[in-house]
Amino acid sequence: MKEKGIITDKAREMVRELAGCNVPIAHVNDVVHAVSKGLGVNVADSIDKHSVSRIILEGKAASEIQLVHEIHESGNITLSGDGTTNKHINFEAKHGAMRVPDYASNPSNPILSTIPTQRFFGISTATDHKSETQLRGWVDLLDRMYKVYNSSPLGRRKPLNPLEFARLATGMNTDHAEDQKKLFRLFREWKEACEREMRGEEAILSAALADLIPLLWEETERNISDAGGREGWEALSADIREAREREAYRRVCIRLGQDEMDKLTPDERRYAALFIWGGCCMHKEMNSVKGGTRAMAAFWDEAGVPGPMKFLNRDNAAAANLGTSAARDRAVEVSQCGAVKLTTLAGHVLAHKDKKKGQQDSLQVHLQLTIGYMVRFPDTSNTRYQSHCEAAAELLVRLDFYREFMLVIRDLKEKRTLTNIELNVYNGLHDIPTLTELSVLVLYSQAISHPYMRQVRGPDAADCNLLDMGPIHDNVKAHCQAIIDDPDLLMSPEASYERGSMDGKVWERTDAVYAVLYLVPSLPHLRGALVAFFSGALETWNRFTAEYAPDGLIASTSATERQRAFMPRTNDDNEGRLGGWRRRSYHAPSMTLDQHNAREMYKKNGTGAFIRSCLGPEDRKWLRKRAREEDSSGIARQRREAQAKANQANIEKKRKADVDRQANQNAKRARIDGVTPRLDVASIQQAPGTIEELDLQLEWHRRHDPMVPKKKDLTRKIQKIEALVEAVKRYNTAPEVLETSHNADSTLRVECDDDTDSDI
Repeated sequence: MKEKGIITDKAREMVRELAGCNVPIAHVNDVVHAVSKGLGVNVADSIDKHSVSRIILEGKAASEIQLVHEIHESGNITLSGDGTTNKHINFEAKHGAMRVPDYASNPSNPILSTIPTQRFFGISTATDHKSETQLRGWVDLLDRMYKVYNSSPLGRRKPLNPLEFARLATGMNTDHAEDQKKLFRLFREWKEACEREMRGEEAILSAALADLIPLLWEETERNISDAGGREGWEALSADIREAREREAYRRVCIRLGQDEMDKLTPDERRYAALFIWGGCCMHKEMNSVKGGTRAMAAFWDEAGVPGPMKFLNRDNAAAANLGTSAARDRAVEVSQCGAVKLTTLAGHVLAHKDKKKGQQDSLQVHLQLTIGYMVRFPDTSNTRYQSHCEAAAELLVRLDFYREFMLVIRDLKEKRTLTNIELNVYNGLHDIPTLTELSVLVLYSQAISHPYMRQVRGPDAADCNLLDMGPIHDNVKAHCQAIIDDPDLLMSPEASYERGSMDGKVWERTDAVYAVLYLVPSLPHLRGALVAFFSGALETWNRFTAEYAPDGLIASTSATERQRAFMPRTNDDNEGRLGGWRRRSYHAPSMTLDQHNAREMYKKNGTGAFIRSCLGPEDRKWLRKRAREEDSSGIARQRREAQAKANQANIEKKRKADVDRQANQNAKRARIDGVTPRLDVASIQQAPGTIEELDLQLEWHRRHDPMVPKKKDLTRKIQKIEALVEAVKRYNTAPEVLETSHNADSTLRVECDDDTDSDI
């Protein structure tokens, strides 16, 4: 494994491959010797843990060089990202879709893939989840990658400008959260600024010196003026002066670049500005289920029929059983109901995310005995696409089994009682409105969700462009409308997949559809609930496919532009990488984020083939140096310190806001204390006073009279007068009662300037 005491390139590649297979650093040497012994090969050398760690980091540096190299070879790239929180720390995953070289071809003239491939850019931490912070994360990532590339031998042979990345970026694929849409807008603005700066740099190279001197002199004078004059400028440190000079040069570039942009033809300007947003298809489907569920929940009250039973938690159940009628009503009011709540509770019982809890093992034993094989209950305890619809199907297909199994759980206990959550599941499985909602979830998933997912995640999904999904979404919405117009497509005994399923293919789970059809005679409100669900889902589909509108950007793009902005149909890659990091941090809590990224980037991006094809001895020697530098840089400590500083700044901001809020409340209380209440109705009606005076009078009454409307609800002067008159009448009728009520309250309720109630 070593030559002259140095680990060979082949051995280094082997180490990185083993790390990519999740072999722990401490066991790599043992695995190498165990395998070599099994093959009858004698390996005398060994590799220590520190060397293994650095060899893995070499792969990370090589991956960063590879990404920059491939981005510029491809000519276009679309971006995607997602975030999550793990142990109160924000993590963000990033990918880029681009045409990548075939490293088996000639390295000097590589053959690019016809379909863009997702490349993993790594996971990074963020101090918060704001859109501005996410943009800063992208810019910092690109800055680091280009610095690594340009400092490498390959970069010195072929240097690249990091601003060119913005020029090559043509789209962004995210989920539908507002912070992601804002991130897209911010990134587009950054791209436009980079384009102007690059065109300005190009203009400077071809401009006459006489034309540049006035601009440079103007910006120099601005720097001196901002520093407070010549003496102030000279007093600045050399680093600060250099940074301000760079910024002045950048401003000159942007000014010249804008002039160059103005000279472009409309087609040239459109080519340069192309940057399209696309929303993840799986998030569209997931939100359609949410929208349908909300509409179905509203159906019961609108129809005037009893809805699903309430599932009271343990505390609310105790309050309902032992408390007053008011407490009982309150416990019922705050409790949830419906099919999704039942599938959630069933998931807690039958597939608990904590493997030490739940009845999942007992379920497998009983399934083996009853039906001859084991079935895992859908994981509704975690966020999983379609898990609630799948759980609904599972419960209805084996409804009698799960009803009986809840009794088995009871009878296996020494005291033969069900816990509150188990009792809720048992009762829910016998509640007709809840079974109605379960049936609707099943029918929607079989008619819409699964056919849609077959097209989004099918065998050819990797070759399909998100921007070409408009017609498919039109089909989804048309089929939802067809079900609304004729629910018998799914409810009648003659219902078939040819007409009921969106794509006309066999039901994903035929037994679930038959289970619903069997229950139809006993579900009197299934038709209304089904129409309500599909109506809510259709409204959600319309909102979540707005980017495909006929007057939108995607509809106006040509086939060539859509190919330039090719995007995967889902954001699964980023979500999967974040899930992988969460699992690894659980199983290997001492592993740094950089070590994790090194493994995943090397494996996902095929960095081994890039090293073999494009990096020579000089490049590989540089990788070893880079790994040593990164290993000793203390970057993990710097990341923790940055998070701690951000946390402290956030704490100070909130505490200052608390102090300001308290000061405002004290000032308002002082103003109210100084009010002399007007208790003569006739006087108020004849001379009500100004709006400010009316507001103060009303604030005085709000202290002890909860019937006084809030300030935000009294927008006109006449409304304030009427409210004050009514408050005075109530006070004059029973002043002692109101004063006693006020004095008995240990807190003072005042209405803040922002129209929110606060207790002080």
